[in-house]
Amino acid sequence: MQVLVVGGSRFIGRAVVNRLLMDSHRVTLLNRGRTPDPFGTRVSRVIGDRTEPDSLRRALARRDFDVVVDLVAFREEDSRSAAELFRSHVGHFFHISTASVYLIRERVFCPFREEDFEGRLAPRSRTDRSSWLYAYHKRRCELVLRQAWEQHRFPFTALRLPMVVGVDDYTERSHAYLERLLDGGPVILPDGGLNSWGFLWANDVAEVIVANLMNGNSMGQAYNLAQREVVSVRQFVETAAGVLGVRPQLASLSSEWLQRLNLGTSFSPYSHDHDIVLHTEAARRDLLFEPTPFPVWCRELAEHHRSLPQDRKSRHYATRALELQLIHELTGKPGSPLGSASR
Repeated sequence: MQVLVVGGSRFIGRAVVNRLLMDSHRVTLLNRGRTPDPFGTRVSRVIGDRTEPDSLRRALARRDFDVVVDLVAFREEDSRSAAELFRSHVGHFFHISTASVYLIRERVFCPFREEDFEGRLAPRSRTDRSSWLYAYHKRRCELVLRQAWEQHRFPFTALRLPMVVGVDDYTERSHAYLERLLDGGPVILPDGGLNSWGFLWANDVAEVIVANLMNGNSMGQAYNLAQREVVSVRQFVETAAGVLGVRPQLASLSSEWLQRLNLGTSFSPYSHDHDIVLHTEAARRDLLFEPTPFPVWCRELAEHHRSLPQDRKSRHYATRALELQLIHELTGKPGSPLGSASR
């Protein structure tokens, strides 16, 4: 099939493109060309900026695609222009959405179901302005596509994703924990690391898309994707420590207190003030979705990290010295890294 991937040069996009190429689909990437990709001559490329619909229209003039996978729609204008551009020129359109669409709903509780999308939104506050706006705009993207389906039968399927993990994650969120485990010093877990996730392995997103390229029954629908297990941040860290063969020194500190000390919680990117757990029965039924088990992907992730040069640290490591100083002041024990502590 002829498949257009909007984005496709990083993380989830790379996983999707790799999986498409494995099945010998003909893939075209559409992006601004600012991020290199590893695909060489195996893909075609179109340079274009989706925020400029006219230039996008010229770039894709007279081109039809069997499938479009849109990884980088963040505002309703993005989805509206896509629906207009690809109307009658695509067989199936996948929109990558987010579980955050549920977090700004009023009075909904885990596990979130697809129908929880509907209803009144919670008021925006100063403290969560950026995350509220992100979720709001992703909701608007879905509403635009739903309207296009209802009015013109635009063949979209939305996939709502939680925290996605994988070895190519350019955000380096998992690195924040793995590099601290390997440096041998204590690891601070905001609020004990008790907030829970239904994580999702990046390759599972790719598998669902490739398995449902022309699944007509999924069109006009939105689906939750997530692993079956509900895993806290603490469980993730402890499991990864077991893979790495280290004995973790975990310190539970209040996130409110960390904010008052101007340390914050950005060093722990999986920390969140809400549990994010998704009900995935619809995806298992309609998309034949089978997620990778947590112990399997956690082992692959940790072993991959261990193979990387340990002198290179992620941007999440910038506060490490302050964390260690704080632990030392609280406990009276040195908090400097001691090297990997074997079990």
